[in-house]
Amino acid sequence: MELLGKSLEDLFQEQNKKFSIKTVAMIGIQMLERIEYIHNKYIIHRDIKPDNFVMGIDKKSHIVYILDFGLSKKYRSSRTKQHIKFTSNKKLTGTARYASINALKGCEQSRRDDLEAIGYVLMYFLKGNLPWQGLKVNKGEDRYKKIYIKKKNTTPESLCSGFPNEFKDYIQYTRNLGFEDDPDYSYLKNLFVKVLEKENCYYDFWFDWMKEKPDVSNNLCNKYMNVCDDHNINYDYENKDNNNYINGNFLQTGNSDFEVRAQEINVRNLKKNNVDENYEEDNKNNNEKENKEKEENNNNIKNDEACFIF
Repeated sequence: MELLGKSLEDLFQEQNKKFSIKTVAMIGIQMLERIEYIHNKYIIHRDIKPDNFVMGIDKKSHIVYILDFGLSKKYRSSRTKQHIKFTSNKKLTGTARYASINALKGCEQSRRDDLEAIGYVLMYFLKGNLPWQGLKVNKGEDRYKKIYIKKKNTTPESLCSGFPNEFKDYIQYTRNLGFEDDPDYSYLKNLFVKVLEKENCYYDFWFDWMKEKPDVSNNLCNKYMNVCDDHNINYDYENKDNNNYINGNFLQTGNSDFEVRAQEINVRNLKKNNVDENYEEDNKNNNEKENKEKEENNNNIKNDEACFIF
């Protein structure tokens, strides 16, 4: 087990509940990297909030970690690849302040809900509070329903007013995702790269709470800034032939800043009813399907050596 630092919520409070646009954009990219990895293991987090994202310490103080998988759930079968079915009239799982509109409505959650929640976390960091915080609830009223109505009636334009349009685009995109849709993570990350460019900022990992700029290689900084539109590629995270991954874990190199052991999720440690423990057997049984998917992806990735995976 690795010792980690303060949560983003703790750091936010220390900064008098206000992060700069640069810090929020850098946080957003790393949050998306973490959730993308989890989603590619067929798991949804279902409790996205600032308390569940923490910073590393010492040489890893610039890395955002995700934790607390107590409410996590499989959204797709590892064996059959079948997506869970849509259902409604469910009780809310997660934190109402950051939960998606559909989750508050009682819909079964999927990848779209994690991503929408990240958007609300980022706007919380920018604004200091969200429009549905502190709502007065009269006796007998359903608090969650009141939050749902307020959140539903808050347009992306009004929520993100005064901030770069990319934040509005992020909220709009995630709200429009279908239940089984495959999110375009590259597009979402690129929105925040554009924010940095508009703000004339560079992804140097120098967050608001840091007194000194961390010692991070220029090569690593450049990789974060090179999330371009033409790098919109879907990687097979379980493909052992992918040079950027080894058996589904982050590639470990001597000078890598992505040795994020906490992100090398061992899904077998999750609750049995949430996780299928037979990943190796499933991969073997689905070898033909994976090879076909690999062939389809080869045309997209074989000439893109500049692409990277965090």
